[in-house]
Amino acid sequence: MMKFKEVFPPNAYSEAAADKITYARDGSEFEGLVKAVVYPTTKEQIANMIMLGKSEKLHFTIRGAGTNTLGACVPANSVVVDLSRMNKILEMTTNSVTVEPGVILSNLLKEIQKKGLFFPIKPLEYKVCSVGGLVAMNSFGLDIRYGRVENWIEELEVINGNNQKLKISGPQLKDFVGMEGTTGIIFSIKFKLLPAPLPKTVSIFKFNTISALMEKYDFVSKNKHVTSVYFLDEFCSSFLELGSSLLLIVEYDNDNGVIKNDEEIAKLDGFMEKLQHLIINKKYVSKEDPYIPIENIPKFIQWLRKNAIPCYGYMHLGIFHPCFRESSPLNTELYNIVKILNGSVPGEYGIGIKRKQFFSNPKLSRIKSNHDPSKIFNRGVLID
Repeated sequence: MMKFKEVFPPNAYSEAAADKITYARDGSEFEGLVKAVVYPTTKEQIANMIMLGKSEKLHFTIRGAGTNTLGACVPANSVVVDLSRMNKILEMTTNSVTVEPGVILSNLLKEIQKKGLFFPIKPLEYKVCSVGGLVAMNSFGLDIRYGRVENWIEELEVINGNNQKLKISGPQLKDFVGMEGTTGIIFSIKFKLLPAPLPKTVSIFKFNTISALMEKYDFVSKNKHVTSVYFLDEFCSSFLELGSSLLLIVEYDNDNGVIKNDEEIAKLDGFMEKLQHLIINKKYVSKEDPYIPIENIPKFIQWLRKNAIPCYGYMHLGIFHPCFRESSPLNTELYNIVKILNGSVPGEYGIGIKRKQFFSNPKLSRIKSNHDPSKIFNRGVLID
């Protein structure tokens, strides 16, 4: 790897044992093998890295902040490409911001707020996650009505496995957004911005029975002004000290909601972030995200109740978050239940190493062949 080392200055290349141990894992339970760690700061370094790496038959694992819990940046005896030093905010206008992939989302949100602007994708890990990771996993934010981050990307600049520098927008974004680093390295992202959050009002409905909950959901889902419907089971409503009932929290884009005060609405917005911390504090350390068809949601809730599994989710999307204690056999049983109910995994989060056996996308092989035919990026993630 002598020629390869020449691409980077000494402080941007490491084969130290301590670094190999550190970068062998992400936020998941999986562990891999590291050949070396590099810290690029320019797209020219990345291009030279790919060129020399291919000549030496190396492959690369792309890494942002390393917060992924599914093994999406666990190395397979590969060179780990840590993008954390590519952390500049390149340009900000009244309706967009262009950034490098290593920018930490919380830092970006602070700078956007200083300009009186708003970026809506803010996941639980926003204080530590990088924007490159946000794009690679095609994340949702805590406020689900804004959709995935793909809705807020105007343009990407990438280098693919053929060492082509590409500037992409529109439908081609899907070749890189949500692909977990398997098709190329992102070195610039242009996000759309809003002048302010979208207006909303909120109503909260409590239920003792699943049938009453589903009847109410059927009614509110017909209202064109409903933007989001959150579900909380008895465990989650109790954790938040909202009683011990099944809850629907319904958000509207007009004044249909009972709660109209901005401060009260902001407090409710904080509940979703607070809930996830409370669940972890109560030792429910594993969270899943199955999609369940609307007609089978009652059976799914019955299974959750029978096994005392805390759960919250997004009724209007059919995505739920059952939470499990460490090493619970119910976590494995979940996948069988989801299959029986004609659901799918994943619904919201990514795939990584942990879930690729449950994932099927007929377009994936074609996209991989177009952009990374030599399979030099993120081996073992999404596709072997």
